[in-house]
Amino acid sequence: MKRLRGRLAGFDRPARLLMVNQFAINLGFYMLMPYLADHLAHGLGLAAWAVGLVLGVRNFSQQGMFLVGGTLADRYGCKPMILTGCALRSVAFGLLAVADSLPALVAASALTGLAGALFNPAVRAYLAADAGEERRVAAFAAFNVFYQAGILVGPLAGLALLAWDFGAVCAVAALIFAVLALLQSRALPARPPAGRGAEPAWRAVAADWRTIAANRPFLLFAAAMSGSYVLAFQVYLALPLHARELFGP
Repeated sequence: MKRLRGRLAGFDRPARLLMVNQFAINLGFYMLMPYLADHLAHGLGLAAWAVGLVLGVRNFSQQGMFLVGGTLADRYGCKPMILTGCALRSVAFGLLAVADSLPALVAASALTGLAGALFNPAVRAYLAADAGEERRVAAFAAFNVFYQAGILVGPLAGLALLAWDFGAVCAVAALIFAVLALLQSRALPARPPAGRGAEPAWRAVAADWRTIAANRPFLLFAAAMSGSYVLAFQVYLALPLHARELFGP
């Protein structure tokens, strides 16, 4: 812990803020998502295919839209995307608390994923730029500590809140993201996107995407990571339902 504090002291305030922000993001996300499948199946009585649809839409609208979110951050700046994503996820989690029909649940789930697609690439791009080339690896190593800590604490916090009901979990998670949006709007310095010139935005975006499409090793890596996400997110569907079968309600 002392070593971590020493490393954090060497970074600028925006980088430290983004690291704490990522802890709070994962805290709010993982206090809710591991229990969503159980809420859908047993709290609302949805069929397994409907539960899979809701969770699949959430995953696709986040991981499948990272390219769009990253492009928007490049063109309009990281801070607007971070604030928009946090605010949108607060609204989406609030909708999950009250939604009881499949269309409403799918819409709330899509908004939840889209929010992540907006702020996740922006947070990492902002951190990389703030840390600089020499300290980038160290910055992301420290960032990952906060990232994993949020994953650890989030499900435990969600489990405690489930003593009331799933609505309480959604409300607290929505509040976390609302507070994050407010704090970062005041404390995170705005930085204009680099390299924005007189060229029309759509041409710059098309040029960026052509560069990506021509990078075959990157495309292969992205395809492999897509497969890993497909496997990892099965936990959200299978584990809560199996735990209920083993241990009961």
